[in-house]
Amino acid sequence: MRKVLFFSAAVGALAFIMATASICLHARAQGSTGEVPAAGAAAQRIALAYVSTTHAVLAGVALEEGYYRQEGLEVTARRHSFGRSALEDMLAGNADLATAADIPIMMAIMKGERISIIATIQTSTRDNAIVARKDAGIVTAADLTGKKIARAPGTTSDFFMDAFLCAHGIGDKNVKKIDMKPEMFLDALVSGRVDAVSAFQPFLVRVEKELGDRVLSFYDKNIYTWSFNIVAREEYVRRNPEKVRKLLRALVRAERFVKENPGRAQEIVTRFSGLEAGMVREIWPSINFQVVLDQFLVLALEDESRWAMSSGRITGREVPNYLDFIHFDGLGSVKPDGVRILR
Repeated sequence: MRKVLFFSAAVGALAFIMATASICLHARAQGSTGEVPAAGAAAQRIALAYVSTTHAVLAGVALEEGYYRQEGLEVTARRHSFGRSALEDMLAGNADLATAADIPIMMAIMKGERISIIATIQTSTRDNAIVARKDAGIVTAADLTGKKIARAPGTTSDFFMDAFLCAHGIGDKNVKKIDMKPEMFLDALVSGRVDAVSAFQPFLVRVEKELGDRVLSFYDKNIYTWSFNIVAREEYVRRNPEKVRKLLRALVRAERFVKENPGRAQEIVTRFSGLEAGMVREIWPSINFQVVLDQFLVLALEDESRWAMSSGRITGREVPNYLDFIHFDGLGSVKPDGVRILR
């Protein structure tokens, strides 16, 4: 019961803060991209592990439109299908920077990794849902009790499922959790190995499109605002501040492009993601594309840390001061009005 009350209180607080943050995100004007690199300057090399779906649109658009190159960076792109994989690739030393959602970042920091969050590049309140088979007798959220639900551990899939169950009075011990890679969600539902999946985009829309009226999706915008971020090891950021600024300038240029040319941006994402154009168009309206460092991210990471500890996913740790894991100087010099975190 204590866990349900905690989630309810945390969810209410976060919903208010994130709604306020969303208003701010739409109200702020675009900042300057900064100075143009000198002609003939040698390009600086970076390796970027990024999610080549609809999760890291700004990172992908900046690559496809040549913004990194124009800012003086030569990028080696390492493509991944979801953020935890990209983050692990960076932590393994295969990339300098990575794009990842807040949950994998929180888990890594709680496990002792020294990560710097450089910026948030996307947010959404409809990136996660629980998709359930109707023929498993699931019509309402309460019907999930006792059912087999697949989740991708250590991802937003994991957090959203627990938050949703708690918000609807279902203890996490009252369902059968199945650990699974998100690429396997569709097959697991079709074959009947699970009754429901806790999915995120684009796996979410794929399941919904494939199974149609055979499934029911449970969304809840008040439970969780997903954020996708660009991060690097703390040491890398400290040693390469100019590379970080160039990267951010490229991302801010991509932000402007996406807002001014949504149709063209969707075509670019369709091309580099391999998703159907209809899927990209369906996901698009629910995403807010903006390069920011906002207060709601700190509050979300703190709440998610408490969840990780209370659920036993992390032991022997305390909630860290996440201000110590945010790189303010980069975005502060490139887009000052994008920094909205109290210090």
